[in-house]
Amino acid sequence: MVKMKIVVLAISLVFAQVSLGQVKNVQGTVTNGKEPLENVNVNIKDTDIGLKTDGQGKYQIEVQEGETLTFSFMGMKTVEIVVEDVTEFLNVSLKSWVEELDEVVVSKRRKKSQQELFKEYNTNKDLIKTSFGILDKESLGHSLKIVDGDDLSPAGQDFVDALESWIPASVVFRPSAFRIAAQGSLTQLRKQGRPTDLTAPVLYLPRALRHPKPLPALYEIDGVVTTVPPTFLHTSEIERIAVLESLTGLAKYGTLGAGGVVIINTKTGNFSPKTTPEREPLNPALLRDNYFEDKDVVLESSLETPIYLEKIAEANNQKQARDIYENMEKMYANSPYFYLDCFTLFSEQRGDDKFALRMVKTLENRFGTDPTVLKALAYKLEAQGMHQKAHEIYIKVFKLRPGYVQSYKNLAYSFKSIGEVEKSAALYARYNYLIGADILGESEEFESVMDKDFSNLLVLNGAKLSKLAGKGIGDSGDFDGTRLVFEWNDGEAEFEIQFVDPNGQYFTWAHSLDADPNRITKEKQVGFSSEEYLIYKPLNGTWKVNIKYLGNKQLTPAYLKTTVYHNFNTENQSKEIKVFKLRARDVNQQLFALN
Repeated sequence: MVKMKIVVLAISLVFAQVSLGQVKNVQGTVTNGKEPLENVNVNIKDTDIGLKTDGQGKYQIEVQEGETLTFSFMGMKTVEIVVEDVTEFLNVSLKSWVEELDEVVVSKRRKKSQQELFKEYNTNKDLIKTSFGILDKESLGHSLKIVDGDDLSPAGQDFVDALESWIPASVVFRPSAFRIAAQGSLTQLRKQGRPTDLTAPVLYLPRALRHPKPLPALYEIDGVVTTVPPTFLHTSEIERIAVLESLTGLAKYGTLGAGGVVIINTKTGNFSPKTTPEREPLNPALLRDNYFEDKDVVLESSLETPIYLEKIAEANNQKQARDIYENMEKMYANSPYFYLDCFTLFSEQRGDDKFALRMVKTLENRFGTDPTVLKALAYKLEAQGMHQKAHEIYIKVFKLRPGYVQSYKNLAYSFKSIGEVEKSAALYARYNYLIGADILGESEEFESVMDKDFSNLLVLNGAKLSKLAGKGIGDSGDFDGTRLVFEWNDGEAEFEIQFVDPNGQYFTWAHSLDADPNRITKEKQVGFSSEEYLIYKPLNGTWKVNIKYLGNKQLTPAYLKTTVYHNFNTENQSKEIKVFKLRARDVNQQLFALN
């Protein structure tokens, strides 16, 4: 208990130093994805300090830890990146920004964040969810027509009939041969307002009627874009429908959206509860064309293997493997990934834990001030069941990052893993106190993860923690199924996690600056790098989890830890830890399957 007091008391001693931030010399290259960009404005946000990139797109600037660097260039989308304690290189790729009008201030009201819009969705009928975020009809710089699902008449053949009366100048044409047998749909448009020879009705959107060359309509249902008409949806299943017609609003959808886009939010796909949201790895809209195919994913074994691992793997015995390692170490001594890879090889594949711990010691000595390296090491130690050693590493990370909320989660979890449940509960309590006192930053996404972690500790250790459990904190809730907790070691890591349900349909969560800049900024400001997903028990069968690594700003690998809780918060709960090195960019890689 004395050690625990030392750890938590250390917080107050270092907060002043952390809040000031250290001066960092940050450098990198700015490109358009293909070529370097010259004269890109690199500025420290909310200051007049800045510079421009040179002819090779390079820059170098001094900035304090915690400040934000902005990268802006005419015709490109501005990128903002919070500087962390480990930030040294930021290689930024700017994308073309075709909706410049959206940045024009149209009123004096502050533009609401995506998190605020998410909370308002259930009560604000002027909001619609899209794959690019939530759109607010009142603050957009272009036209957006939103129809509430309750206002759609169920009398027609399908929602196309119901939608027609709400969209001025829209027309629905049903070929006479199919007026009785065919389902309604939104499909190919044709010049002179006549449909092509198709077996389904046609909805003519106003902009499509004016278009000189008819184009197929595009649809987005609960974040999934498709060209297949969703006529299987009944009006009773629809929460809201929006129609995009203006060029500004359609630009993000590319050429496929040129004929207009119909956005549909279903009631089963509404994940905006009044309380903290819980993500479900399920596409409840049951779309027809979002089926996963095995050919679209690669296995870990098919990815390129570092030469040093190949040579060590060829060794005939342990002594030969150790000798090869020592020779290769002379070449790769400056790479933490060499030691992390070799630790896994010797511990997991060769069963030589004694020699594997030698890499642990080297990593601690040479890279002990880099929390991203230490976290990756702790992940690997946990995966090998070396929880006591992992606990020692998490203490070091906590001391390096006492202002990061993720440090509390990792250390509290680590205390539980080594059987110190009282200290784990004390750290959770300390975390809640610091959140309440506004000493630590707060995030709803992270709060959901921490609440379930704490609840799980109390539910499974009620006898030992009866005093805390008696306060009503250990409620198991109504969730019954499998809980997945993802954590990554590098705040710059960008990726897309794909969940494939037992029916072969998928749902994707994108973690990137391009997809959700507010989330990435919040993660760095508060200091967390984790997310949870829940698979409810009635949805039995084999689930597949894949990932596409999009890279990071240092052009280095990242490490992903996944903790799988089976029968979560029950007496039959079991868990397993899986750790993955993310190195192949833009490749959909299979992580694991769950039964």
